[in-house]
Amino acid sequence: MRQKLIQNKIGILVAAVLILFAGMLYWFMKSAPTQVEDTPRSDDLVEFQGSEIEEKDGDRLVWRLSSEKIQVDPKTQKMYFTSPKAEIWEKDGTELTVTAKLGIVDREKKTIELKQPIEASTDKGDTLQTEGSVYYNMDTRLIKGGKVLLTRHDKTAVSGDSFETNASLDQVTVQGHAKITKGE
Repeated sequence: MRQKLIQNKIGILVAAVLILFAGMLYWFMKSAPTQVEDTPRSDDLVEFQGSEIEEKDGDRLVWRLSSEKIQVDPKTQKMYFTSPKAEIWEKDGTELTVTAKLGIVDREKKTIELKQPIEASTDKGDTLQTEGSVYYNMDTRLIKGGKVLLTRHDKTAVSGDSFETNASLDQVTVQGHAKITKGE
């Protein structure tokens, strides 16, 4: 009788441990982060090595985006660029070059998103630094982003919480804590 009681206690203890383990496993699986848009599932993507895409307006090149690797999601038609280099030309001939860690082209929304860290400069020596992503709108041909520090070749600095500019970086709208410091 005493032996049956001990066996029952062991069985109950094992069952309790298994239930506890199953509960913890369920909790971990449920709270695991879901996949974000920046890292699409690679088995759903078509991949190209060393490719580029571009847009022209007649004979004039408007922008070019090149990358060491491009992945295309056939379902959403979004393109994911690894270490992209974006070259954007303004009508006056000024070229803005932006390099980033990751780029996403959404043809439906007509946007190019370049994610941090980014480096942006024009062929005139102007630079743009921002803490967040940079968005290029293919329709308006304007570039938008968050907190910004734009330094012109004449050492004039413009900063603010958000910005919108053209590729020449000479028509800038800054909002929130906007500040202009004249160069010397």
